Amino acid sequence: MAGRNCYVVLCVLLVVMVPIGTIIALVLCGIHIAAPALQGLRMSPTECSVVSSAINGGEVVCRCGGTRTRPCFSQFPCLQINVTYAVPTDNRNLTSLLVDTQTIMGYTKQCVVRSCSRSEVTNAVTVRMYKVSWGRVGMTYPCFYEDGNDREVSRTVVDASKWRVFHSLFWPLLILVLSYGLGYFFCLKCIRSE
Repeated sequence: MAGRNCYVVLCVLLVVMVPIGTIIALVLCGIHIAAPALQGLRMSPTECSVVSSAINGGEVVCRCGGTRTRPCFSQFPCLQINVTYAVPTDNRNLTSLLVDTQTIMGYTKQCVVRSCSRSEVTNAVTVRMYKVSWGRVGMTYPCFYEDGNDREVSRTVVDASKWRVFHSLFWPLLILVLSYGLGYFFCLKCIRSE
């Protein structure tokens, strides 16, 4: 009888509990790892020229860590750099906002960098240094654009790898399949031991 209880526990664990955790991991990996990597893979290189650069719209409030009961909030100045770039496939020039990496594309309040440390002074210094390094009018440097997104271009592309997408989805799916296979085996043993 004790052996049967062990099989019941393993059956429930492998058919219910592990798959629930694995599905949660699969969704989180898909959102936080695979989606940004796929977006980076879709981006194409081009040359950007700075047209204008200014700190617009005051300070942006951000969460800089902390705990659930004692969150940390900070703010940073919103630097917006407008650049022109050529789309080689269409032979046209577009003007868009620049962002530092593709991972911060799509924010409602689009700022080039989203520096969010506890110190607002550090955030302001980081933004101003970025403006000096990358925001002088007339500067030209490589950047990346995404077809269909005329709103923003990225100065750099990070974490863009087919292997990153593969591993972020493969391992949770493998665990899911193995847990169902082992769960089926233990559930079958449980039924046969009756």
